[in-house]
Amino acid sequence: MQHCRATRRHEPGLRRATGFLILMLWLQASLRVTQASVIHQQPNDIQAGDQQSVQPSKNVRRAWEIAHLLTAIGNNGKVAPLQKDGIYIWRLYHTRGNFKLEDNSTTLVVPKNGLYLVNLKMYYYIPNDPMCNQTLFLKTKIEQYSSAYPVWIEVMKGGDTMQCVQDWHQSVTLSQVVRFEKGTMLRVVINEKNHHFIVGDASTYLSVTRL
Repeated sequence: MQHCRATRRHEPGLRRATGFLILMLWLQASLRVTQASVIHQQPNDIQAGDQQSVQPSKNVRRAWEIAHLLTAIGNNGKVAPLQKDGIYIWRLYHTRGNFKLEDNSTTLVVPKNGLYLVNLKMYYYIPNDPMCNQTLFLKTKIEQYSSAYPVWIEVMKGGDTMQCVQDWHQSVTLSQVVRFEKGTMLRVVINEKNHHFIVGDASTYLSVTRL
């Protein structure tokens, strides 16, 4: 009898302890679910914040400041004749920024101070009727004129030899990073004797890009 009474006295305490334990386990499980939910949401929140704060760098914006020139074509569909002293004539094919083509389309005006990547390619071809009888020297140069140097001076120059042979292809390519002042004028000069062999499509071009 005494044993049964003792057991009955302990039963309410056991029930309360068991109930408290179950309550604690439920709260702990709920807390874990809540933490897991928060952890799962954080990467998306961070990624969205980064996407909203991303801005194009200055270099990316500047890269849009470009002038791409192709050979000027005359009314007869052929390459436009050179100006005096072998100065080449261009046409603006693509431009972004305030580049200007002046002086009868021979001079490109730089819009701002800064570094520019200058790329020039002059492409030549000897047709069926060569119109030449000896090896050609493809002398090519880019000149500049600015307030700091109020005379035309060479910025880049180069050249190559070309055999006077039917269907012969040859090109001269110049590429360099140069610092220009705002308003600097650029022009291309080639040997007048070689003008007849210029290929006037997109393979001959002048490209100036602000870095």
